[in-house]
Amino acid sequence: MIKMDSIILLGAIFFAYGGIILLYYRLRGKERKNRISEYMLKGTRSTHRGNPEKALFYFNRAYEYSINTKNIIYAAEALYNIGYIYKEKGDLSTAMKYWKESDDLYMKTDDE
Repeated sequence: MIKMDSIILLGAIFFAYGGIILLYYRLRGKERKNRISEYMLKGTRSTHRGNPEKALFYFNRAYEYSINTKNIIYAAEALYNIGYIYKEKGDLSTAMKYWKESDDLYMKTDDE
């Protein structure tokens, strides 16, 4: 009887621990997605306020987080925005490089 109670107790602890781990990673994933959106928004604001260097910083951070979380759509959007900043700065060849990379990522999402 005591042995069965111990097994049930250990099973309950195992499932509770598993649930906590699942909740932790789910919340962490949402936090990262929100962080990407926050960086994209800050980059857009900086672009509209005429601060391209700050915008590049935020779009690059959004790109890094997108790649780390395997969010290809956000990564492609960040690259597109980086290209736009370079176009506005007059560096069309660099802009085209980023737009090409962005397009390649968008095409990759169509294949999946």
